[in-house]
Amino acid sequence: MYYKLIAIDLDDSLLGSDLAISRANKKAIRDVVAQGTIITIATGRMLKATLPFVEQLELDVPVITYQGAMIVHSRTKEILYDCPVPLRYAQEIVSVAHKEKIHAQVFVDDEYYFEYSNQYSQLYYQFSHIQGKEVGFLATFLTKVPTKVLLIDTPEKIREMGIRMKVRFKDELEVVISKPNYLEFTHPAATKGKAVEFLAKSLGISREQVIAIGDSYNDISMIQYAGMGVAMGNAPDEVKAYADYITGDNNSDGVAQAIQKLVLD
Repeated sequence: MYYKLIAIDLDDSLLGSDLAISRANKKAIRDVVAQGTIITIATGRMLKATLPFVEQLELDVPVITYQGAMIVHSRTKEILYDCPVPLRYAQEIVSVAHKEKIHAQVFVDDEYYFEYSNQYSQLYYQFSHIQGKEVGFLATFLTKVPTKVLLIDTPEKIREMGIRMKVRFKDELEVVISKPNYLEFTHPAATKGKAVEFLAKSLGISREQVIAIGDSYNDISMIQYAGMGVAMGNAPDEVKAYADYITGDNNSDGVAQAIQKLVLD
């Protein structure tokens, strides 16, 4: 099979624990682009936190951000796909978070906002290198539809909240744990799988010609959609169960291994 599109998750997939792209991963991506395959990034990150990695790889392509809520061309910044969270749902989520003292962030126009600075806002800043803005009570501040809502807390609290919120917003929102302490809310049409499907169809590429590489629960939808779904070696067993191929972990150039095995060889 000649694969024409490869969608790669960033965190814990393309990026090592040092939040950097290894030399081997960069080389594999450049080699496969040189032979005509399209590489895109499919991440839960905001656009600002995604573009530095896209620029390192010298990619001139649409990239999937915010868990699939927004597809933006990396060079022209044209928005090709945009599915924000309905305002009434976003306000309900942040109100619940406020009541239960769970850190909430809303993403509007590629900026993010939270009530008060704390250990979790600092954690997110260290991860993204993008500074958020403190605005007080989010439910009052939020008057425009957000691209995404994110809750950050202990893994135990996030698991419990995730169970409740999946019941509450069944069929109304996509609710997914992207990291053990991250619970993300997006529009039901905003999943990595739907975004990869949209991009593939817009490029005239069949799903059989798509590879998707990821490590976490938010990657399952694109792993399922792709003709070749690849799970990282560091992925949970539940994610690996959906994959057609298991590659090395993110600290062992797993992305490069997959590209070499499935495309370059």
